[in-house]
Amino acid sequence: MVKDKRFSVIGFGRSGQAISKLLTAKQGIVFVSDSKPMSKEQMKIIADYHLRYETSHSEDILDADYIILSPGVPDTIEMVTRAAWKRIPVLSEIEIASRLMKNRFVCVTGTNGKSTTAYLTYQILRMLGVDCDLGGNISPGKSLSEIAINEPDKNRIIVLELSSFQLEHIVKFTPYIGMITNISDDHLDRYKSIDDYLNAKMQLFKNMKDEGYRILNKDDSSLSRIEPASNTLYVSENEVTRGAFLRGKEIIVRFNDKEMAYDVSRFPLIGKHNLYNLMFALLSAVAVHKHSPSLSDRFGEIKGLEHRMEFVAEINNVKIYNNSMCTNPKAFVASLESCGFNQTVILGGRNKNFDTDMIIKAVIKYAKRAFIIGEVRESIKELLDSEGYSNHATASTLEEAVENALKSAESGTTINFSPGFSSFDMFKDFIDRGNKFKEIVKKHV
Repeated sequence: MVKDKRFSVIGFGRSGQAISKLLTAKQGIVFVSDSKPMSKEQMKIIADYHLRYETSHSEDILDADYIILSPGVPDTIEMVTRAAWKRIPVLSEIEIASRLMKNRFVCVTGTNGKSTTAYLTYQILRMLGVDCDLGGNISPGKSLSEIAINEPDKNRIIVLELSSFQLEHIVKFTPYIGMITNISDDHLDRYKSIDDYLNAKMQLFKNMKDEGYRILNKDDSSLSRIEPASNTLYVSENEVTRGAFLRGKEIIVRFNDKEMAYDVSRFPLIGKHNLYNLMFALLSAVAVHKHSPSLSDRFGEIKGLEHRMEFVAEINNVKIYNNSMCTNPKAFVASLESCGFNQTVILGGRNKNFDTDMIIKAVIKYAKRAFIIGEVRESIKELLDSEGYSNHATASTLEEAVENALKSAESGTTINFSPGFSSFDMFKDFIDRGNKFKEIVKKHV
């Protein structure tokens, strides 16, 4: 389907670069269109792969058999609309790359926890001896195109984290296992409503066959309303007939008339939300027909991802965590719940058009003090003042916030960097933000 076909790739970020390399390797004819000037790194790829390119979205995009839309580019741009009029297929990088593979895909999407769930799934499958790769939207990590270009053996399981943006333009893509961790307000600067956002996530299931499995969070109000199919499994805090649930210090997995118990006392990731992530991972591992009664003994080997409740240091008996990936209210609440009542929180950034009420309530309930940065700092300060919460201060830089937090934190407490908002007001992305936080902290160690 690729040789001698013409592909216009809109957006030349991580996925755009990877799909361009893959298509060129498969003898496709690639034209790259980005709205911004190319960096030195991008120009090197263009030169190495002999790609035609432009730094504006012109009509040249429409001279194609297929258009590939990168996740960061909304489908409301003019050339995508005109492509629909001309009946040129607009596809995602995931769609094209998957067509060049024969593997089974274990996929995770949702608002919060999808990166950690994907990484836990990958680690557990590896512990069980399963040959697998990890990729998709997960960062740091590989895109699906980067995996596909190496032509993995067809028996290799591919674990993918997928964003709603990546799912918008799938046509035939079919996971063997599809998981939705939860749904809450996010990306409402791109979607008209929470229902539109949920519908984008539900694209994950549109092509699923009976032999695959859908795994849903039964405790999530949006997901609990979805009509179950014969292949639906559930994750819950409470007992379920088919799926995984919590019972004391164990996770119970019920699958195909079998019940398996996993002791979580050695599981190192903090917070109930991470127990949900582990339930998804264990259930998906069992669903690909792999189980070991002694798996619990290896839970202590499990690693967390950078920038997700990542332990950074302990200074003067104050534990410091980096949760830069926290970019929405529900993630913020889960983060503060994980650290308990003796914490100082550093929050703030750019609002993606969601209600901040949950954030305000969580600060008041859990934080002994709060330091606020970014575009929202004055608005959050005013809201906290209006609720009678005065133990807070704004900071013009992250370094100022960290230094003030370290000065004021009492022995035996925690400093929790959980911004609750987007990073794009002050940083390149959440990784850049988290790395800057860790650099600042380590200067004080």
